[in-house]
Amino acid sequence: MSGKMLERIHESHMGIEKSKQRAIITSRDIMFWPRMNEQIEAVVSKCKTCQEYQMSNPKEPVVQGTIPSRPWEMVATDLFQWEQNNYLVVADYYSRNIEVVKLENTTSRTVVNHMKSIFARHGIPSVVRSDNGPQYTAMEYKQFAQKWNFEHQTSSPYYPKSNGLAEKAVQIVKRLLSKAKQDGKDPYLSLLEYRNTPIGNVASPAQILMSRRLRSHLPTTPNQLQPKVVDPERMKEKFEEKQRKQKRYYDRGSTELPAVQEGEAVRVQVQNKWKPAVIKEKLETPRSYIIQTPNGQRFRRNRNHIRKQKYGVQISRQWEPTENFQPDSAREVREEQVSEPSTEQYYKTRSGRLSKPPERYQAC
Repeated sequence: MSGKMLERIHESHMGIEKSKQRAIITSRDIMFWPRMNEQIEAVVSKCKTCQEYQMSNPKEPVVQGTIPSRPWEMVATDLFQWEQNNYLVVADYYSRNIEVVKLENTTSRTVVNHMKSIFARHGIPSVVRSDNGPQYTAMEYKQFAQKWNFEHQTSSPYYPKSNGLAEKAVQIVKRLLSKAKQDGKDPYLSLLEYRNTPIGNVASPAQILMSRRLRSHLPTTPNQLQPKVVDPERMKEKFEEKQRKQKRYYDRGSTELPAVQEGEAVRVQVQNKWKPAVIKEKLETPRSYIIQTPNGQRFRRNRNHIRKQKYGVQISRQWEPTENFQPDSAREVREEQVSEPSTEQYYKTRSGRLSKPPERYQAC
């Protein structure tokens, strides 16, 4: 009987709290049995439909990246489309200098050739970060990274925050191009002025990267164009201060998600639905995992797209309400001769404590 009532309580697939409210507030005068709330929670937690349509995970506290020690040590790259044209951006983590190239096509060979040209001007970085686009996962790009001796790090698919500098660079370049087109200006002059504009009241990207100002349309003196190295200690202090401020604001309302282990059954978010999967490997990149779906497909996802499975207690179907059941006096159950006690006398609460039901409920 209780099993049928639980199905009716959850027939509209409302969440745990809504289902409890419906049972307790709406139906308390009609039905009650021991551990009803616990069994409602178990039914909802194990409902496949509800698990598939759960809300997205809350944001987690930001993971601060490593502060580079010199210009062009670590760069981020990405591709984007603007006005039916494709572009490549490469941004320096240290100076925030941006290189942008219009692409004739989006093949890996074209991307590699343009990145070689950029590296020939500024040097080969130690680390290159990108997303998992086909241009960056192709064998040709892997060979490029090996021959040119740099470490290629990729972010988790569908999680652009992990390649935030590249995403920010794309936004900046798109705004520069759109405004230049609106006013009929040369977009390369706009890019030049961006590189000459100080960031964080320290120095401009050009000064940090090349230790000099770039001559532009604004009047300058020859002395201002002389090379001058930016103090690296001052840069480090500014970086650390900026990171602390960003973390303080971003972490408001964030939640640290519980850890998942290799071999654990989980749910993975695929196009706004949560599908069953298994954790196969934890990668070195923070919060990044290789998961496997029931059909054997393996792919990489961020912890934000992974949800732990919930398992409830086994639902008891032994309780049968009598015709003269009175919920207000439910705890005054008549004493009956108790048969041989079950081996499952204890159950675990949500807090993990082992609890034994009162003896007056043993007959239920």
